[in-house]
Amino acid sequence: MNIPSYIPNYYSLDDITVTQERVPCRTLQDLYMMGFLDPSEKSSNLPANHELELPLWAVLQQEETNLYFDAKIPDIYSEAYKEIYKADANYVELGALNKFYYELGIYMTRFDRSNSVSEMLHSTAQERLKGLKDLCQNVGTESVNITSKFEFIERMLYNEGCKTNKLFDDWLQEKQVYIKSTEIAVNIRKRKRSPDGEPEEDQ
Repeated sequence: MNIPSYIPNYYSLDDITVTQERVPCRTLQDLYMMGFLDPSEKSSNLPANHELELPLWAVLQQEETNLYFDAKIPDIYSEAYKEIYKADANYVELGALNKFYYELGIYMTRFDRSNSVSEMLHSTAQERLKGLKDLCQNVGTESVNITSKFEFIERMLYNEGCKTNKLFDDWLQEKQVYIKSTEIAVNIRKRKRSPDGEPEEDQ
């Protein structure tokens, strides 16, 4: 499984999938012979202020000095949905709204002049992580449709949380569990070497 990236990552399949999402846009100038971008447009040209949907990557590839399209914030990040998240974010099926709700939202913050999207993402994630943690600790006691309830990052956290919780329970019950050092701890030990090249004793 690919680790989701929070900045553009050319080699990340997850990042590529996110940028394939279609977002609402409007043209900033007359675009000649570009009518094919909008299947509903009968003309071969696109007039200025024409509304259409484009893949996110097409909007991101524009040169800042010569913009053709202005991305609009999708409805799932609108004020109406913000009130729904505020009421009880845990009951919202983010996976049904968008599989990459957080990743797409992070990309859309660059088009959000009011800074409301970033605040919405932060508050929604903060509230939902509490419920996510409880579900991981009580895995098996509740039937959860993670495909619709959770979006991509939440599903990863849920699966990893359940695995970690099971390993911890097995360790408490003195079952055969191999506890591995974290990557950070391993790297620290590698760096702690004496002048003659031999590993130093831990203090």
